[in-house]
Amino acid sequence: MRQIGDDIWVHEDSMKMLGTKLGLRMTVIRLQDGRLWVHSPTAISPSLQQAVNELGPVGYLVAANNHHSKWLQDWIEVYPDAEVYVSAGIPRKVPLSNYHILQSGMENVWQDDLEWLTMPSVPMFNETVFYHSRSNSLIVTDLVQNYPENPNKAGFAGAMTKYIFEPIGFKGFCVAPPLKMGFTLKDKPAFSRFLQSVQDWDFTQIIVTHGDIIEKEAKAKFASLSSRFVS
Repeated sequence: MRQIGDDIWVHEDSMKMLGTKLGLRMTVIRLQDGRLWVHSPTAISPSLQQAVNELGPVGYLVAANNHHSKWLQDWIEVYPDAEVYVSAGIPRKVPLSNYHILQSGMENVWQDDLEWLTMPSVPMFNETVFYHSRSNSLIVTDLVQNYPENPNKAGFAGAMTKYIFEPIGFKGFCVAPPLKMGFTLKDKPAFSRFLQSVQDWDFTQIIVTHGDIIEKEAKAKFASLSSRFVS
C-alpha cells in the first residue's frame, strides 16, 4: 500500500490479458468516520489484507465498472459486513445477495468525503467516477488510462502490444478505446455534459486503474483528452 495524499492509498497489481501484463490499481480511502472505502478491489492476499486492516475497518467495497468485478466476491467473503456498491451490469455476472447499484439520483452516502458522477449513455461500462476533495483526486476505472512507453517489444507480449493494443488506442494517456471508436456512445450530448461536470471538480491528480497516476497538469490533460467529445 502506498499513500498518495491525505487519507488515500493505492495498491498496484497486475493481471494477464491476451498474453500481456495489464497493470491494475486499487484505491483505498479512509472516510471521516474511520471506515475504509475500497475502489476496484484487486486480488486479495494475506499481506494485502493485513495492510488494509492496519488502516481501519473496511466499510465499503466499490466496483464501479462492469468489467472490474473479478475479485469482488473474494473481498466480500473476507469483509462480509462491508456494504457493496456496484455498476449496473455486475449483478448479471456476479451472484450478489446484498448490494447497491451506482446510478444517477441515488443518495450520496459518502457526501462528507466524496462526490461522484455516473457516466451516462455507455452501458458497456456503466462507470461511476469519484472526486476526493481532501487529496484533490479524480478516481476512474476505465474512462481514462495512462500507459507508459513500453521499452520491451520482444516476444509475444511485445508483439501484442505493438501490433494490436497500441494501434487500437491503448497507448499513453488515452480514453478507453471503445469510447474513442465511438460505437459504445448511445447519447453523445449526455456524455459531453458528463465530461464537463467532471472538469468542474478541482482535481490535481487522476488515479487511473490502468497505467500511471497522472500527477502533473491533470485537469489540463483531462480537458484536452475530453475535447473531442465536448460540444
